[in-house]
Amino acid sequence: MIKSTHLHKRRKEHALIITSLSILILVLLTILPAAAAVNSWEISPEKPVHGDTLRIKGSASPDEEVEVQVTFEKAVEAFGGEYEYTLENVKIPEGFNNRFTVEASEARNLNVRVKMLIWVTKSSEASGNTATVTQSSVPPGTYQIKMDGDARGGTSTVNLKITAVQRVKADSDGDFSYSYNTKSVPPGDFEVSVGGIKKKVTLQQGKTSVVVPGNEPQKTEPAKEEATSETPEKEDTEAVLSPDQGPEQGEEVQKPQPVEEAGLSVDKIYLLGGMVAAVLILILYSRRNKEK
Repeated sequence: MIKSTHLHKRRKEHALIITSLSILILVLLTILPAAAAVNSWEISPEKPVHGDTLRIKGSASPDEEVEVQVTFEKAVEAFGGEYEYTLENVKIPEGFNNRFTVEASEARNLNVRVKMLIWVTKSSEASGNTATVTQSSVPPGTYQIKMDGDARGGTSTVNLKITAVQRVKADSDGDFSYSYNTKSVPPGDFEVSVGGIKKKVTLQQGKTSVVVPGNEPQKTEPAKEEATSETPEKEDTEAVLSPDQGPEQGEEVQKPQPVEEAGLSVDKIYLLGGMVAAVLILILYSRRNKEK
């Protein structure tokens, strides 16, 4: 009886130790990922303009992979039951740890066509009101991306939600950086998530030159200025060449003096050549007569 009670206590102690170890392992597994999360990050410029390159810098655990996610939405009008939207010069950075996702709400289907050298198309039928296309491990380069498809019946606008995901690795000190070009992002609000920490960024429209009425810049006319600078020469030339302009009182019209030609004219050359030829013929003829 005593032995059985002793064995029962040992079993309880053994079960308690196993339970304690299991709880400790679970706690460690929970704490370690939390310690590896991103501590903080910042973005510059703070007020980006369309076309700027966003620079993200932050700190995490040493040698940790950090997920950077950029999400923006675009409302596209549907014409004749079809919609289409194109992104130009979409730059995919180095590495293959990337993902590109497009969600089309109020659409029957979605085609995502990507062109680098040739067009590659990936399509999806809608599940409910949303069609989704996802592509991972996209090769680095600059792409043209076209999204199109059929809208749901009676829908005039299809909402596109575009998400680009890239994984970057922190260095041995836990520092990491990432750059994102905003040329392919439409002006407006979009979301940047780094290691689960989300921030809203407003992309402003690029500056355009505005002409205020009454303050238009004066246009210069270099052609007229050149003509003005050459006016005296033209007036002198016209005074000589124009027969309609009469001489002013007290002035004599000077006729252009003939210009003596330099050298001999062609007629003189022929005349001298003929005289030389005649003299030579006379000399030859007189010699033949003497020989006879």
